[in-house]
Amino acid sequence: MLSMKTPLLPLLLALSLVGCASVAPPSQLPALQARHDSRLPAAAGQQPGPMASTAWWQALQDPQLNALVEQAQARNLDLKAALATVQQARALAGLARREGGPQASLGATAQVSRASMPEVDPYRSGQPRPPEQRLIGLSQSLSWELDLFGRVATAQAVAERELDMARADLHAAHALVQAELVNRYVQLRASQQLEALSAQQLELAETRRQQLQARVTAGLADARELRAVEAEQAQRSAERAGLQAQLQQTLAAIALLCGHAPAALDRELAALRQPQALPALPLQQSVQLSEGWLQQLPQVARADAALRASLGQQVLAERAHLPRLSLAATVGLNESASRLGQAGALRYAAGPALQWDWFDAGRRQAREAAARAGSERVWAQFEQTVLQALAEGESSLRGWNAQARGWEEAQAAERAAAEAARYARERQRAGLEPAIQALTAEAQRLDARQRSLSQQAQALQAFVQVQLALGAWQPA
Repeated sequence: MLSMKTPLLPLLLALSLVGCASVAPPSQLPALQARHDSRLPAAAGQQPGPMASTAWWQALQDPQLNALVEQAQARNLDLKAALATVQQARALAGLARREGGPQASLGATAQVSRASMPEVDPYRSGQPRPPEQRLIGLSQSLSWELDLFGRVATAQAVAERELDMARADLHAAHALVQAELVNRYVQLRASQQLEALSAQQLELAETRRQQLQARVTAGLADARELRAVEAEQAQRSAERAGLQAQLQQTLAAIALLCGHAPAALDRELAALRQPQALPALPLQQSVQLSEGWLQQLPQVARADAALRASLGQQVLAERAHLPRLSLAATVGLNESASRLGQAGALRYAAGPALQWDWFDAGRRQAREAAARAGSERVWAQFEQTVLQALAEGESSLRGWNAQARGWEEAQAAERAAAEAARYARERQRAGLEPAIQALTAEAQRLDARQRSLSQQAQALQAFVQVQLALGAWQPA
């Protein structure tokens, strides 16, 4: 047993220093990158560098798209929910920071009491029963639990990591809303252009059908050619109906992303119904691999924060059984109303209190085992998140390169088909070919235009995906 003369302050300092390991473990990402080799083979020919702006969609040079993104960032309900989650986590982190401070409370009571006979005369010796008492109590208490073994600081660090997780979720929500809106906008403009092109194809197919009908009637063409044109006409009609339905679905999706009901398409978003060309496809050099891109990805930042929080939870579980030392003081008055101001009504108490749960029937070991298993689970999730980010970055780069080349080839094919159609019209005007040949060449030109539009839309969506996967939209 400690002597009552043992200095209290040196003892408290010694206890505070015992077991105070780091309560904010560093990020494990550098070691994980070194172990798994975070290079992207598809980015071998690119020069890393910081992005000039986080508004990556402005490279598409579409003012209406820029306005839509601004509206979505201001009104999207998923973003508002994510922002509220960050505010909640920030408040909880502030609460955790204040848990280690002193706490004071003021109390007031007014009661009427009288002891029972078994309380004043348990042996039935004839003791008189005390009269009824009317007491008023006023008290002021102050308590402060000292942060032995870093428990309070560890809890604060865990709350800070949970705040980091909420911030990463908000960042991810912004990125996903931006990417989804750009994708939907590209789908909208592609559907509008393809629907208008489909109308031209239907009109051309009807002209070809009429001419073939006349040639079949005159015995100059086979009826099988007529049936083939009629089948093509039916197929074009079905495709146009599908495009019209897709167009309405895309409009409704854009309204939802901007925080509107579908009815807003006739008011706030009415301009979207007007057909417009697809946004300009950025040059391939506009996609850069920013420095430290992996650390900037919100899913990696969240997994890193979750890992560090789990390590803090493990520390809390390992130290839960250690002693708790609190300093407490209470001062107050307790007397009847008429005698409340007299010296005899004053009461006070002060001193340290030590609590040590030295026996818990194995509950401590169970908590520690659960915390260790939780840390191992979160570590595996963190490693999987990093590997998945590397895989998505690699595949998105290769997809962007392939789609950009495909669009260049589709443009070349469209130019060749347009030249062939022009040549066929000249021969038809010169009387060297029948009109049906010029119509067939024009149909091929429209088909090439359709493939070029579809390829441009796919290339734009690949551009969106590579921006999302590489975090190139984030500040360096």
